[in-house]
Amino acid sequence: MRKLNIILIFILTASLFFAQNQRFTYEYSYKMDSLNKENVEKEMMNLDITKEGSNFYSALLLTKDSLFTAEVEKGKASQSVVIDMRKIKQAKVNFRVSKAYPGLETVYHSSINATNIAVKEQNKINWAIFPDTKSIEGFKVQKATTTFGGRNWIAWFTNDIHIQDGPYKFCGLPGLILNIEDEKGDHMFNLKGSQKLNYKPLLLNSKMKDVFLTNEKFNKLWNEYKKDPAKNIKLIHSSSEMSDTLFFDSNTGSPLTKQDLIKGKEQRARENFKKYNNYIEIELYK
Repeated sequence: MRKLNIILIFILTASLFFAQNQRFTYEYSYKMDSLNKENVEKEMMNLDITKEGSNFYSALLLTKDSLFTAEVEKGKASQSVVIDMRKIKQAKVNFRVSKAYPGLETVYHSSINATNIAVKEQNKINWAIFPDTKSIEGFKVQKATTTFGGRNWIAWFTNDIHIQDGPYKFCGLPGLILNIEDEKGDHMFNLKGSQKLNYKPLLLNSKMKDVFLTNEKFNKLWNEYKKDPAKNIKLIHSSSEMSDTLFFDSNTGSPLTKQDLIKGKEQRARENFKKYNNYIEIELYK
């Protein structure tokens, strides 16, 4: 940990931040099953900061992106691109949050039933700042609290890093947020490191077109998906062009009927709904 302190103290100055790009890495600990709070999942998340804004996403997307880019370059030479996504460790956290400076306009990016969704945050985060201080990784941090997304949050920010940003949608404090968690301890972000960054937008994300929705329309679409998670498959396979198509299981190679595909999709969705029900923003996924 002392090595982290030395690196951060050396590079984290306000003038340096705005002269170059910076990546802050957080450990995200979360309890997605409200009936099994002993099960704590973790994922490393990147907060990439440039002069234009920030991008918060799972660090595993970088590995996926690098492999995808390498295969694309290889395909240019061979005129074909074959990517076996099963060999790539998949991110468990599938949301991304972007913020535009200087106004801190915040957009939540996710997907529902293979549709890329973007929701622009309409509510400004209102903070209460307290005199309480402590030390995190050698930095003096100060306490702040807010109510957001149906949860009460406790944050610790440092005035030593003059960036009004933080993990997920959290921003607007006088300095960078190093730690934030909800009062129940269900969702927690802890800063783990920082490095200089030769920033390039993620290839996989830059090629995606988002459908912008309001919070209300997002919630409606989410509940429609929960009611009928295989709706898209049913629509595709009801077309005459697909009536005689033979499908195969991607893992076993066994033949599948259209009914098998639909049943499998519904079963996997039900299992996920049961296990993953304790979202960061309760109001968004209610």
